[in-house]
Amino acid sequence: MRRPIVFLFLSFAFGIALQHQTKQEIYLLLLYAALFLSVYIITHILKCHHERTALACFFLFAILLGCLTYYFVENHKDPLEELEGKYHTVEGRIVTMQIRNEYSWQMLITVRNGGKRLIQVSGEMEKPQNMIGKWVVVRGEVIIPDERRNPDLFDYRLYLKTIGVRVILKADYENIELQQEHESTLFSMIARLKYGFLDRLEKNMDPEAFGIMAGMLFGDRSLIGDNTYEMFQNNGIAHILSVSGIHVGIVYIFISRLLGDRKTRSFYIVTSACLLIYAALSEFSPSVVRAVFMIYIYIFSKTAYRRYDFMTCTSASAFIMLIINPYYLFNTGFQLSYMAVFCLAAMLPWVNRKLDILKQKRKNELCIEGLRYISPLLAIQIGMAPMTAYLFNYYSLAALFINIPVIALSGILIPIGIALMPLSFISGVQPCALVFGVGASASELLINVMIWLNEVFYLPGLGFFNATSPFIFVLILFYGFFFYLSSEFFRIQYQRRKWRVIASICALIIGVSCLISYAAGSNYHKAELVFIDVGQGDSLHIRTPSGRNILIDGGGSCSYAVGEKILLPYLLKNHVSSIDLALVTHLHDDHFLGIAELSKKMKIKQLGLYEANRLQEPEIIEDTGLQIQDLLYLTKGDRIEIEKDIWIDVLYPEEQSEEAYQMLLTDEGDENRNSLLVKLYYHGLTVLLTGDIGIEGEKEIMDLYKDNSAILNADVLKTGHHGSRYSTGDTFLEIVSPDVAVFQVGRNNFGHPHPTIIDKCLKKDIIIYRNDIDGAIIFEEEEYKWQITALKKRNTHIKK
Repeated sequence: MRRPIVFLFLSFAFGIALQHQTKQEIYLLLLYAALFLSVYIITHILKCHHERTALACFFLFAILLGCLTYYFVENHKDPLEELEGKYHTVEGRIVTMQIRNEYSWQMLITVRNGGKRLIQVSGEMEKPQNMIGKWVVVRGEVIIPDERRNPDLFDYRLYLKTIGVRVILKADYENIELQQEHESTLFSMIARLKYGFLDRLEKNMDPEAFGIMAGMLFGDRSLIGDNTYEMFQNNGIAHILSVSGIHVGIVYIFISRLLGDRKTRSFYIVTSACLLIYAALSEFSPSVVRAVFMIYIYIFSKTAYRRYDFMTCTSASAFIMLIINPYYLFNTGFQLSYMAVFCLAAMLPWVNRKLDILKQKRKNELCIEGLRYISPLLAIQIGMAPMTAYLFNYYSLAALFINIPVIALSGILIPIGIALMPLSFISGVQPCALVFGVGASASELLINVMIWLNEVFYLPGLGFFNATSPFIFVLILFYGFFFYLSSEFFRIQYQRRKWRVIASICALIIGVSCLISYAAGSNYHKAELVFIDVGQGDSLHIRTPSGRNILIDGGGSCSYAVGEKILLPYLLKNHVSSIDLALVTHLHDDHFLGIAELSKKMKIKQLGLYEANRLQEPEIIEDTGLQIQDLLYLTKGDRIEIEKDIWIDVLYPEEQSEEAYQMLLTDEGDENRNSLLVKLYYHGLTVLLTGDIGIEGEKEIMDLYKDNSAILNADVLKTGHHGSRYSTGDTFLEIVSPDVAVFQVGRNNFGHPHPTIIDKCLKKDIIIYRNDIDGAIIFEEEEYKWQITALKKRNTHIKK
């Protein structure tokens, strides 16, 4: 079998993913191992041992090894996990530091047993060069990182595991003590080299250009503005701001040219040392480790006079990284880096063969050489398109064109930055200071050209566009055929006209795609109702059998773009490309702002509001970008028919005169009281959504329906005003008589939800769900009941 290491890596990675998804117990894994060993021994005894049996045993062994590796790492707990919510003192060596926001920062420390802790600190950050490498003693509150809070969105806990962190310590700056005597000379030298250079560079460059330069050299994006980074990302060139294989390759070429063309042992030793230092400066990100490791294998092949195989080398480096830390498999940088290299390794030989054939036919040689130059970029762009859509939910056509000049500029900028690094420490010498200033100015000029190109190609809807995540089945199917059809094996089978073999492999790819899709895919994208976790705010997503999508409120915050950073990715990752109707109970930020932000990024066909807001129509149109005909004004008695057995009734407020509306809008205190009260009917399930209505509003509603109070009955109550003590009164709760109460609440300083409201519900045997504790609350319709799932693993059922 050719390239066995490739299949070893794929099987091992499959075992990790399988164990992550199924979470098998150790006794089952050992049972599988015993069965596997028994089968292997029996085949030996019966002399049935031939090549196919050996291959099957090889793959099964690698899969089982992946399962066991993940099991033992997953069940190796950090002792501090038992101390969640308590204060504890830890000590260790500071490895990295990073600004979180203007009020806080964080540092990663390694402790004596080799583990890591993430320390989040409130207060002003010291200069990193004065702290990195030093031994620190910190006292703070032990926090377990958040898991995924909405279906298919970012899992912070899993991300931290990819860098070896299981707990967070929240501390004030006053509770940090540095100990000089345990300082690590190596870490301190690297920190002084990096941050000393950046301090000097900052003084010689424009802030925007400096931020991009820091990102290109070290992968630090904290100094890049959100708008600038968004443009880079949508144009498909954000990879240039995260140190990756391209950067390491440019550094390797630069060092090679600097040391001369003679590849002696001394050359390789110096080059290896320089690459290791650069990896340390880049904080050993997975993509950098991959690239450096592959270059090390290349160097070894040259010094040992062995053949270098690109695909085998890539697989070997990935396999070793997963053995060191199986969580790397779930790291976005790892996935993107290796997928790009695998696409390159698979496509380039095929492309080069086609170009060689054209060259032999004496076609335009200049055109052929140009295609040979850009073919690696095209191979990566084509191969990475589905992965990019799956992870980031956009396609970028501009990337096909802008990557060529941007990478060419990077090939100049990165060597300039590397050359300026040593000069920054002798800038006290006048000629060196002059050269450093010239180099910084030249870099700024080239970066401005890059920014200009970025702005030229930034064409929303043309250069790039949003995309829903491809289904797992489509993703596996695409890459299965991509790698098979570009392989040498397929070429040989095709030339020999072995159609039956080709058909069998194609059927196998389809079968494996179905199997993996079934095992790994989530059905949450089919869920009928999802109370989205938008933090301190309300948002309900309704999905109908015919595929219509309705939002009732969209959360929102002045300090965080909920519509862009939560609603948009949630919807795209759950295969929603547009909203048929968005209802807003009232115009407070924590209900309306998310909808307004979303409307700038995704089509909202119709927006429903209380009729009083007709007087604010110009402001609403400006905030959302919608047209007048897209606005739907509602009052008591209106019914929105969605489809068969699904509708929404508006129960409150009543229609009033324009003068009353004018008085209402001038009184900010009445905004909550005049929230829309709507009741959703969905195949027999009833949900009452109360916006921010308080007790006074509830009394008005009960008076309004005193002759027909049954209309207020509901299976599910979305409690008023996030569980405020001034909402959800006793009588109102008695009349509604819900089986389930949902509190849409996040971390806040208002005391929401108030303990008295919680107790009130518990005494009435009402099942309570809270976004701040449970994450998203998901309602899925089954034959005779509704299954309710809290994303953070808590399930109940209610009958229809």
